[in-house]
Amino acid sequence: MTEGGLRAGLAEAFGVFLLVFVGGSAICMDYYTASLQSHQAIGTVGIALAHGLALMIGVYCSAGISGGHLNPSISFGLFTIGKCSGSRLAVYVLFQLIGGVLGAVAVMGLFSEYRADAPFLGTPHFITEGDGAISAIKAVGIEALFTFILAMVVLLTAVDKGRSAKQMGGLAIGMTVAMIGMIGGFTGGSMNPARYLGPALVSGSSTVLSQLPVYLIGPVIGSVIACLIYRFLLETKDETQPA
Repeated sequence: MTEGGLRAGLAEAFGVFLLVFVGGSAICMDYYTASLQSHQAIGTVGIALAHGLALMIGVYCSAGISGGHLNPSISFGLFTIGKCSGSRLAVYVLFQLIGGVLGAVAVMGLFSEYRADAPFLGTPHFITEGDGAISAIKAVGIEALFTFILAMVVLLTAVDKGRSAKQMGGLAIGMTVAMIGMIGGFTGGSMNPARYLGPALVSGSSTVLSQLPVYLIGPVIGSVIACLIYRFLLETKDETQPA
């Protein structure tokens, strides 16, 4: 691994660490405050904003070093259209997963009581039985749809050559995650295999680990579809702004 590759990988790891730590802690804090008398829970909006702000800061911190992918599905989608090399993809995914695990360990340090029981250190998951239950196929579709939206925002605000204000990409990406977080209750709106896998592994809960395929397949499908549409229909081919 080259020095540049290591720096980029560490930047990716830090960004994902921030997302998982802040997002997972917000979910656990919501459970904690809801359990206390006369204390109001953070709620869906608070949790969504925590994820969005953490990702926005992570993107701004890492963009100049690694491009600020912070998501294996985004990195893989960019790889499919030639905007990320195979070697860089391997480094990014490895460090993104490391960042996710370390973020989950940090959450466990604050909320160890929520490791084996809900909310499983803030691991996104969906209900399979009873009220609000959905099928795994529907969950894959939801995650694919959400990730498609996120990937299109990444491509059109932070990747496309026609953008004259790419410095706004981090804000747009973070707010997209916050927006989706407010409506993503069925699956938790993960959109990111590293965001799911870190706390799932650290919690060790079979309840969430059994849903692993959903949170790997859905985001990858959504990202690849977005990248292909961008590549063939939306990409600005040169630096010239459209009239």
